[in-house]
Amino acid sequence: MSKGIAYFLVVLTFVLNEEKVSHDSRIDIADTFHSTFACKSDTVEIDLIKSKILWKGTKMMGMGKHEGEIAIQKGFLLYQNDELIGGEITVDMKSITVTDIPASDPIPIRNLTNHLKSSDFFDVDKYPLSHLNIRKVQKSQGNKLLVTGSLTIKGISNKVSFGVENVGRNHFIANLQIDRFEWDIAYKGSWVDRTLVDREIELKVEIVCK
Repeated sequence: MSKGIAYFLVVLTFVLNEEKVSHDSRIDIADTFHSTFACKSDTVEIDLIKSKILWKGTKMMGMGKHEGEIAIQKGFLLYQNDELIGGEITVDMKSITVTDIPASDPIPIRNLTNHLKSSDFFDVDKYPLSHLNIRKVQKSQGNKLLVTGSLTIKGISNKVSFGVENVGRNHFIANLQIDRFEWDIAYKGSWVDRTLVDREIELKVEIVCK
């Protein structure tokens, strides 16, 4: 075999190998792209009209209760492969209302609403917004989920875990209790003053996405 032919065969082999490597690289890149795209998270906006948060507080030793509603300012849920994995809800604390006192008694309604908005409780002028950040979602039995996240009220963030029921596509209901002392939601007076209302505040959260 002449040196020219041998040289040609070496060059040809090198070129073919380069093309094979290049082709394989393109396949790897494509596979990686499709894998990444398949795992891409989808953000679904919360329907602010259909979604709601109801609150309930009881007086010491169950000697009475009050109930009301707080409006959601904005929020979204995060999905991956059609499964809920996270989200964030922002609550307008200035929107808090009282619903258990008859509308025919406007003065008690106004007094209690102003009291809840004051520094004795939510201090809404200083802390107008609260936030729930969902960090982890685990499947439980049936259509139930265990949600873990961070709840921020009055600028104080604490870890929370609670059960959620998936009652329909993009429709969730959760019932949870929070210890108001952990978020400094209390009278500033004596221990007796601070415990006129039970420590627990009950929250019923219904989230419907668009």
